Amino acid sequence: MLKQRRIAATAIALFALLLLQSACGPQAEQLRVDAIPSRALGKVVPTTVVLPKSYLAAAEKARAYPVIYLLHGYSGDHSQWSQITDLPALADTYQVIFVCPEGGYDSWYFDSPVADSMQYESHIMREVLPYIDSHYRTLGAKARAITGLSMGGHGALRFMSLYPDSFVAAGSMSGILDLRPFTDKWNLANRLGDYNTFPRRWAENSDVNLVRFLRGKKKGIVVDCGTEDFAIGVNRAYRDSAAVHGVAIQYQEMPGAHSHDYWAARIEPQVRFLVRSFKADLH
Repeated sequence: MLKQRRIAATAIALFALLLLQSACGPQAEQLRVDAIPSRALGKVVPTTVVLPKSYLAAAEKARAYPVIYLLHGYSGDHSQWSQITDLPALADTYQVIFVCPEGGYDSWYFDSPVADSMQYESHIMREVLPYIDSHYRTLGAKARAITGLSMGGHGALRFMSLYPDSFVAAGSMSGILDLRPFTDKWNLANRLGDYNTFPRRWAENSDVNLVRFLRGKKKGIVVDCGTEDFAIGVNRAYRDSAAVHGVAIQYQEMPGAHSHDYWAARIEPQVRFLVRSFKADLH
């Protein structure tokens, strides 16, 4: 009963938001917030969807589009990317649909063995992906990619490693690609349990160890981090782990810190790389 009440309350709030955005003009048609019912989370969850203008044109009603998923960082939400950059303009330039799922304040994009309310891996993989493919004209897994910033970079590469058939390409900006150096940070212990008690959980959820699952896979992987970023060490560790396991990646370091300015500057090069990966895979 409590779960049903929570779903109803969230649905009402999201319905009000949808009414508001429908009154905001043409760009609101491109940038919308969908309310996705989630059994995994026991509530209705908002997801930002950004369409290219051509998607809405009457002459293009039969056309299907590639999709790029953008994961937000720790303490962010589904609207973070639309605050960092002009997603409708990027969607127009590259002719892709952007999907920005809700990942919770601090979910880290896995199903928490500690907190039943933090099952965001199941929500995104089992609920968001099928919802988008059934409600929008997409090309499905053959033209689907995922990237993200910080916590979202961790999530994007984790999903690629564990669900390689679901994505053509993946990226990370300033990703926390090894969780173990940060045992007292960002509520990680509340999601995985104490590191000293459960070290295996921390290792199994760190991208530096998961990259081995991509050996022999034909995937586009791009990893980007600022040289002044506190996460530069774990990004270099991911680069080295990929080399050890024979996984080809494009690795980039640019001047910059763990900041919105850096991500705003680096998102378009990531999108460009992902779109090139679609074309290589489709031809």
